[in-house]
Amino acid sequence: MTSKNLRVSAELRALYSDWCLPRRGNANPEIMTNDIWVWMIKDGGWPGRSHAHFGTGERKSPGWCFSRYGQSETTLPDGSIVYIGGEHEDWYDPDFYIYNDVVVKAPDGSISIYGYPPDIFPPTDSHTATLVGDQIFIVGCLGYAEQRDPGTTPVYILDTTSFSIRAFETKGTPPPWLYKHTARLSVGGNTLLFDSGLYKHTTSGRHIENTTMWRLCLLSGVWDRVFDKAWTRWMFSREDDSANDLKAIERLEHAERTGQRGVLAERASEEFEVRNFRPDFELYRHRYRPPIPHKELPRGDYLYGKHRIEIDGVMVRYKEGHNEIIVTVEGDLPETTISALKYYGLEVFSALEEVPYKIWGLGAEDVFHSF
Repeated sequence: MTSKNLRVSAELRALYSDWCLPRRGNANPEIMTNDIWVWMIKDGGWPGRSHAHFGTGERKSPGWCFSRYGQSETTLPDGSIVYIGGEHEDWYDPDFYIYNDVVVKAPDGSISIYGYPPDIFPPTDSHTATLVGDQIFIVGCLGYAEQRDPGTTPVYILDTTSFSIRAFETKGTPPPWLYKHTARLSVGGNTLLFDSGLYKHTTSGRHIENTTMWRLCLLSGVWDRVFDKAWTRWMFSREDDSANDLKAIERLEHAERTGQRGVLAERASEEFEVRNFRPDFELYRHRYRPPIPHKELPRGDYLYGKHRIEIDGVMVRYKEGHNEIIVTVEGDLPETTISALKYYGLEVFSALEEVPYKIWGLGAEDVFHSF
């Protein structure tokens, strides 16, 4: 069914009015397949587009949408594809919503949609979904802020014969609320191994880069740590823990270098003028160029705000956030080199923003991730 052959009748407009918004299921599972959602899945329609096609009157938000981040995709032996959860946009968008549904695309093109009560299967995104026999193990989640429990990582099982979902009881030492990670099934099929990703810190509630390999036994439900990466990490932040001005300085530096002065650069200029603050652009450009022999590495597919250098064959990563700059050394460097990196950063950021900076978070459990 596509927009070309879906004639918009009064009946379909009434159906759109019933199904234009997301909803949770009332059974485990509740079959929620309907022509509106199926059309949006096949046609790639966003809420605004579907409203323009079907709607009458003012559009309500959040609108149902199949364009999502953090949605898993698992292929079954018969060729069916199982899509689980996912998030549309983020908190600032009126259509932001984290889903807890399951969508199945069959080889013949047919689509089935299943919903669940949130107490059975909560809103889930940035998880992993691993097929083991006729079950899919759904591990980890970013989810809504209020649902995150930093003391554990949620595990659920989706039965691909009935499409019911149940919580998988675990014990041992679990990772604290892992998400955006990777999962690998052991050769024997009885163990899942988890690497990379982020997790919510147990005491601070902040988000930390995961440098531990975790293992979950599917027979016993026991979690344990396999190994920790021998990395050194620390963080720079203002002494008063307030947000920094690095983003605003970046906009002005870009405007000076390119001659392209946008609205955000003008706003930053006005704010700095009120404070009688004039950033040193040359110092800004050298903030990740310490006076140590090093090689600057290209960003490649790294996201905005990430920088990399190499010292004696060891990668040093900088993650620049609104409140902190996190430094990760992926290997062994002499203590003198580590100290030089720390104090160069301390001096540069303090001088660049003309406010006192501090170094902290030297332990692996205290390094925060800004995202």
